[in-house]
Amino acid sequence: MEEQRKTTRRVITVASIILLILLNIFDLVPSKFSEAPRQLIRAERHAKGLHLDYVLDNHTANVYDPLKETDTAVYWHIHKASGSSVKSYYTCMGKVMVDRVGVSNGHHEDKQIAVWENEYHFRWVNVDSSTYDGLTRAKELGLGNSGLADVVVTALLPAALAVFSHSHQARVFALFRHPIDRAASLYYYRQVSSWEVGQDVYRPDLADVSIEKFYQRKRGTQDNPILSALLNKDRVVETLTDEDLAKGKEILEQKVLIGLTNKMEASMNRFDTYFGWYDDENRPRCRNLFIDRKVNSNNSYKRVEPGSQLWNEMAVIMDYDIKLYNYAVHLWHEQRKLFYDTVDFNLVQVL
Repeated sequence: MEEQRKTTRRVITVASIILLILLNIFDLVPSKFSEAPRQLIRAERHAKGLHLDYVLDNHTANVYDPLKETDTAVYWHIHKASGSSVKSYYTCMGKVMVDRVGVSNGHHEDKQIAVWENEYHFRWVNVDSSTYDGLTRAKELGLGNSGLADVVVTALLPAALAVFSHSHQARVFALFRHPIDRAASLYYYRQVSSWEVGQDVYRPDLADVSIEKFYQRKRGTQDNPILSALLNKDRVVETLTDEDLAKGKEILEQKVLIGLTNKMEASMNRFDTYFGWYDDENRPRCRNLFIDRKVNSNNSYKRVEPGSQLWNEMAVIMDYDIKLYNYAVHLWHEQRKLFYDTVDFNLVQVL
């Protein structure tokens, strides 16, 4: 009987892991919840009345200020920077999540904000933080002031910040990856990501174009998706300036707890220590699965060699994102002071 129970638990564990992989890698949610077409997004950036300075000043806590009970962790999901691993990790830990999965199983029709739980005891708030429409609905239902969410995951950071308020603020954290590594990973990912068809990501035609030719065609242009997203700018039609870079650096310094994908262990320790999750009983198991073993890492690709002609060409195109990344690395070292009084450095690797 005991052996049968152990076998049942193992089956449930394996099934729950597979479910997390499917949800967070492939985002298997009906296409009606996918990102809006680009032309609609452009209009919505302005129609929603977002004012970046206002939401930063009033809806977003300073990273160095003491954590309040009314604060909510907001994970800025920079695509191809280990975001799926982070989502799976915190879902596995039993945190109440806000992401695209929240509106699956008919919950997009719910009239009131609530938490729902699936058969594996993973929990979500019944709203979607992956689209502008979803964030508008989340604000209308009162997500920000509800206190229901443990982690809100979104790539649309300025729009997500508008969901919160002065009395219930967002606490932003993010993982940063070198922009050239991230762009190369994304280039190869787009060739195979058929499950992303509704999000203008899947590009099977790129399989017939070398990455060298792809970026040769971009010569003389700029493409800085990270800084553009941070400032709520359309990367296609809005040209970035040195003033934009300075603004982006200021936001990171004041409002974002920095993690680095090449310091993953220490980054997750920092996040969990900062938000009070380090002693969670599920942490060791979930960390082993989704951070240490990276069971949902499914994108192998040929890396761009630093100093190569391709690297140098890409560096010119994404100059502002690289400078922003380098500043994030600088802040990583600066933010170690946040943990001097909160951890035993002999036990917790946060540096």
